[in-house]
This record gives sequence, C-alpha cells and structure tokens, in this order.
Amino acid sequence: MSSSPRIMPVRLTEALLASIKPTDRDQFFFDAQLGSFGYRLTPAGTGIFFVGKPRRTVGYRPELTVAEARELGRQMLADIQQGKDPVVERRARIKAAQAGKMTVSELADEWMTKHVAKLKPRTQEDYQRLFAQHINPAIGHLSVAEEGIGHDDANRLHASMARIPRRANYTLATLRALMNYAVRRRLRITNPATGIKMYRERTVERFLSEGEIARAAEGITAAERAKKIGPHGAAGLRLALFTGARSGEVTAAQWSHVDWDRRLIRLPDSKTNEPRTIHLSDAALEVLRTLPRVGPFIIAGANEGEPYQNLGRAWIIARTYTGLEDVRLHDLRHSYASLAAGRGVSLQMIGKLLGHRVPATTQRYAHLARDAVAAVNDELGAAMTAAIEKGRKGSPSAKVLKLKRPRGRR
Repeated sequence: MSSSPRIMPVRLTEALLASIKPTDRDQFFFDAQLGSFGYRLTPAGTGIFFVGKPRRTVGYRPELTVAEARELGRQMLADIQQGKDPVVERRARIKAAQAGKMTVSELADEWMTKHVAKLKPRTQEDYQRLFAQHINPAIGHLSVAEEGIGHDDANRLHASMARIPRRANYTLATLRALMNYAVRRRLRITNPATGIKMYRERTVERFLSEGEIARAAEGITAAERAKKIGPHGAAGLRLALFTGARSGEVTAAQWSHVDWDRRLIRLPDSKTNEPRTIHLSDAALEVLRTLPRVGPFIIAGANEGEPYQNLGRAWIIARTYTGLEDVRLHDLRHSYASLAAGRGVSLQMIGKLLGHRVPATTQRYAHLARDAVAAVNDELGAAMTAAIEKGRKGSPSAKVLKLKRPRGRR
C-alpha cells in the first residue's frame, strides 16, 4: 500500500514564490522557519498564505509579503493557543495596521466623501472650512490608530479655541463624529473626543424695537443709494426683514417658486429638509415687483445663473448706516417673530411663519408672548378700573322709599 510522498519544508522567500508557475493542480509549500505556515498556489494563479491544522487563511499574495504573512501566521497560532478566533483577531490586526498608516486628515477626506457629501452644499462648505482652519492644522498629521490621536490631543484642540466657545464646541462635536466613523470602520476601539466638557455658550438674541426696525430699513436704502450694495443685495435684506426668512432661504428662492395669487414663495427644500412656505406681505410683494429679473434666482448673484453668495456681508455693510453695529442678519428674523408676538400672535402661528419643524424651537419667543398678554391684561385692568370709577361718579345717590299702606280695614 503506497503512501503519498511527504512534502519537505522549504524556506519561503519572495524570490522562490515569484519563480513558481501555476499547474493543473494546487501546489503546496510549507515553511521551514514557522511550522504549519505555508503557501498554496492555485491553477488560476492565486497565491494564498495559510497556517495551522485545519488550515486557516492568513492572506493573499501580493497584498502580503512573505515576511508580513509569516508574522500574521505567528500571531494567529498564538491566538489559537489562547482559545481566540484567529480569523477575527487577524482582521482586527489588519485594521489596526491600516489605522496606523492613515492620518486624521486622510480619514477626514474619506468621511467627507462618504458621509458629508450627502448633506446640503452649505453644510459641506462649513465642514471643509472647519477642517482647513482648525482640525487639520492641529491634529491632521496624527495617526488614526489608538497609539496616534488621543484624548489629550482632542482636549488641547478644544482648549485652543476657548475664545470662540461656540465654534470650539462645534469643532469638538465634528471631531467626535469623525472618530465615531473610525470606530465603525474598526480602525480604533475608543473615541478620543468623548468625555470632554463643552464650553458654556452665551446665547445673545437681539430683538429690535419698532424704531430700530425702521432704522434697519433706512440703512438698507442708504447703502443701496451709496452703491455699497447692489439692488439684489438690498432686496434680499428687505425680504429677510419683511418675511422673517433665513438668509439661505432668501437666496435659494427662485422666480418659479413664487405664487403671486396666493402671495407666497414655496421652496421645495429648506434647512429642515422639508418644503418651506414663505408668506409675502404687501411690502415683500413690492420688493419682488420692483426687482429686475436676472436669471432663475430672485436674489441673483454676480455670476450668471447663480444665487447671491453672501447676504450676511451685505447686511454688515448696510448696518453701518444704521448705528446698529451689534445686530446680526439673523436678528432680523428674531425681530420679525418678536413683532408678531407683541401683536398677540400665538406661538404656533409664529412657528408656522418662521418654518419651524419642532414646536420647542419657537419657545424662545414665549416670554415675548407673555409680555404681550401682560400688556393686554394691564390695558383691560385699566379699562375695568375706569369703568368702575365712571359708574361711581355717574350714578344717583341711593334713596329709601317709604311704602304706602293700603286703605282698608284697620
């Protein structure tokens, strides 16, 4: 009874494997340096490194060199002896090796392509600016691996932006999202941006008085007359003032979105990822009627067929004519809402006018609504007091009438 010939171990080298040609059957070569580690060449020319009994795949050639495959095989044998799954551990080591070679800026490029590219263009631009200005200069060169970027690196980045707390918190949140992506990709186990306390953000909301609203309108006109802003920039600011719309909504509006009969602009998309209705008052309609049509966008930009690019910059110029240097463009939206609240408009209606998706967003104007209710209550109280006083002064004094006794039997 014949037995199959014993395969003698050989020293596996790159030169040896390069010299082997495929045949009509699988060829096996065992390594003289590491027991149970070997190489298999299939008839199709696929080179496979394996280890152990039963054989477990270590990797493929030429993705792995002989030295790399032998080291991975040695680690897999150690995993088997410790009762671990060598395939799972091998994948983890490969991921760790990849993470060691990948920098934070390279991971950010991948994340931007696969995740951020699905978001709105303006959000994409904000992320790109954040990485270019803050994240990449500080930590972009660090490795994504556990031994690369750490908790201290993320904390130092956050602390370096302490003078701009709102932007610092946004940067930290972005880094945390990026590192969560790294964890999902199994490039690392922990997220170095967790457990860092956010800065307290001082939210300052400016509500213009009726007199200041008039000054804002006059400042826009003055800037336009001085040719510091063009007619479309001025029209965009007036629409923001007269409708309470976000600046991005104003610049995204096209002439085809205008429903003249129903007196509204119907945007197919908005910040809340839903259609948005902007209601037009007589003043807002007048802005549209007197504005030259240049391309598809109502507030046309400098380049043909493009919208106005920076309405915020136009407001910064216009407000120099108003004396309202502390007023942001977004404060015009707040002032529109405060004016409505002062007129007794319900919070629910204000939310609809502003395009809020969540009622809680409108709650910031609740104190204004309470102020309006208090003012009405004071007026009613004064009117009630006046009515009582008037009644007291105008009514005759009370008299006692004596009843006559009927004639009859005594």
